[in-house]
Amino acid sequence: MRFIIYILPAIVFCESFTVHSQLDKESAFIGDIIKWTIEIKNQGEKQFNFPLTFEKNEIISIKTHNLKYDDADNNVIGIEFELTVWDTGKFVISNYSIEIMKDDIVDYKFKLDPVEFEIASILKTGEEVDFKDIKGPVPVKRIFPFKQAIYCLMLLLLAIAIILLWRKRVKPRYDKINYDILESPADRACKRLMELDSSILTKEYYSILSHVLREYLETKYFIRTLEMTTEEIESATEIFKFDKKYLEQVIRFLKESDKVKYAREIPNQKKMARDKEKVQNIVSGL
Repeated sequence: MRFIIYILPAIVFCESFTVHSQLDKESAFIGDIIKWTIEIKNQGEKQFNFPLTFEKNEIISIKTHNLKYDDADNNVIGIEFELTVWDTGKFVISNYSIEIMKDDIVDYKFKLDPVEFEIASILKTGEEVDFKDIKGPVPVKRIFPFKQAIYCLMLLLLAIAIILLWRKRVKPRYDKINYDILESPADRACKRLMELDSSILTKEYYSILSHVLREYLETKYFIRTLEMTTEEIESATEIFKFDKKYLEQVIRFLKESDKVKYAREIPNQKKMARDKEKVQNIVSGL
């Protein structure tokens, strides 16, 4: 809706101005925003003041208001109201006056014509005007977060259980070895030879004799004879720094022992006793 009012005040310098008063919509629904724009055209040198309120009832409410300014000299030339109505029916906005200023004093007021508009119900726009079905219950958050509280309690109990288990753990105990009571390589070899029983299987008997001799050489001379074959020992005689005659006896005995362990040669009891004595002589001679 637009009201255009032409005023020719002959009294005020015989100058005229134009007032545009319009609504962006003549009909709306409850709660819709209705914009009411008031603007001055051909204002000349006059100064205008636009009141920020107008006479209205409790149903019509002003949400916002914005003044309009001239781009040239930044004078106020209008105002825009955003209105909301919370009831249905026909309404009228009246008793709004624009103030014409002179030397910062209100010279006189210009009253606008009433503005009419209509507010309709949204129910009338649909095909069905009966009451709609009641909506289902909307889920709401609990006042006390039971689920989060249970999770926090479980985490707390788990942390307490971990701490208790950690405190009950068995701490490792390290005992320092007393090297004063360790056996020498010769004593250990002699002890094992004394404990060797000739009644066991021949293969096992020579395996123990071979191991006793290799262990004795490794622990005394720090040569890994337990990991070396007889052929490797024979080919690496330069690393053994002791009398060569004993080295020849060692290699000869290891070869005879390999025959029993791998070639299934079966010696008699006398030879077994002599071989044990050989090992004892090598250990005592080195």
